[in-house]
Amino acid sequence: MLFTDFDVAAYGRQDHGRILVDATAAAAEDLSEEIRADLAFLCRLDSAGLSEARALLATWTATEARITAFVATWAFARHQLGRAMRDLLAATGPPIRPPRRRSVASHLRSAYLETIMPLLAPVWTHVVGEPVVAGHMARLAVQESALQAAYRAVLPRLHGESARVVEEILRRREHSARFFRLEAEARISRSRREAVTARRHLGRGWEPLRVVGVADPDESRARSSLFRSPDARADLARATSILHDLLPASRRRPRTAPHRIPGRTSHGL
Repeated sequence: MLFTDFDVAAYGRQDHGRILVDATAAAAEDLSEEIRADLAFLCRLDSAGLSEARALLATWTATEARITAFVATWAFARHQLGRAMRDLLAATGPPIRPPRRRSVASHLRSAYLETIMPLLAPVWTHVVGEPVVAGHMARLAVQESALQAAYRAVLPRLHGESARVVEEILRRREHSARFFRLEAEARISRSRREAVTARRHLGRGWEPLRVVGVADPDESRARSSLFRSPDARADLARATSILHDLLPASRRRPRTAPHRIPGRTSHGL
């Protein structure tokens, strides 16, 4: 078993409960429909934490007791982030209907995730073995980092109660982002096989701001709106490339700027 300096037991004891929203204060902010649509997009991503957890726990990665213990708490914590966004949206205007999927590919992908993946994932990940954990940790590290960048991007357009709620979401997400990053870094650095597996999981066809690889119907509009400024786009580029310095050189994606995050690791039984 691999250990990093992240204290999983202490994380489980933290307060992951509901983020209370002052509905009266939020209603007075008069958020634009564009901002509310951007928040709804982020709400759908965070509300799908259970789907991400299921995709992980249906594989060989579920045999890692330390990761399973963390994910059990993380899935609940991420659900609370999505719930806070739903409460904020409910306080600031009429309900926003989820956009309907238009792509045949999206429908097929969703059907695969719901019916076929739970049957096939345990088989092929058992063949790959432990290196698959590096791939899962890499994906979730980049996803949590990208979600941080998305919330940071929308924050300057908010004020008052809505800004407070987003700031609290960013504060809480620091812990999960750090866990997945340290786990990924430790495995990628430990062996070339794990590094190659992580590189493949982060390869072409996978995007961090999606739920288990399925694009949100509003993705194109939301990404253009959220990352409208050069600074926001640069922040997203840094967020999605946090592991690239550790990956094998071939197929490494271009970097916008050096971005090294320290983290001590150790191994034990």
